[in-house]
Parts: sequence; C-alpha cells; structure tokens
Amino acid sequence: MTESEKKKAHRNKSGSIASVVSKSDSQDLDVKDAKLFVGSGGDLKIDTMDGQTVTLKNIPSGTFLDWIRVKRVHSRGTTAGDIVAFY
Repeated sequence: MTESEKKKAHRNKSGSIASVVSKSDSQDLDVKDAKLFVGSGGDLKIDTMDGQTVTLKNIPSGTFLDWIRVKRVHSRGTTAGDIVAFY
C-alpha cells in the first residue's frame, strides 16, 4: 500500500475527521452518524440516526459520546457548548 493510500484509508476510519458543531433546529450535521465531544457541559438535544429526538440532561464538560450516533444537534434545548463531531 502506498503512503497516499494509507493516508486515505486513515481518513476513512470513523473518528478520523473532526468538525465543530453548529447547533440548528432545522439543519442536520454535514456528515451523518457523528460521535460527539462536549467541551462545555449542559443539556444536549439531539436527533439520532433513526429520527428520535432526545434531550440528554447534564452532560459533564469533557464528555465523549461515542455510544450514540447523531444526525442533528438542536439549538433550542441545548445548553452544552464547544461541541465537536467526529466521523
């Protein structure tokens, strides 16, 4: 495998791309199936991959939510901040 192919394969692994989350009540994340990191704690209102809307209460600062796949982070109902999505 060439060095270029190795880099491309690495980029395609889940969690190898990070993006700052823009909270929105109408727009999904740029890439679906994200895992989230919450930098500043609070409530997190999300849409799951299967379309459920749920509010996770009192998420502590520095929490990595790798057990749930997210397609949207709502603006209304989310008090947590500094959210980063990993794909």
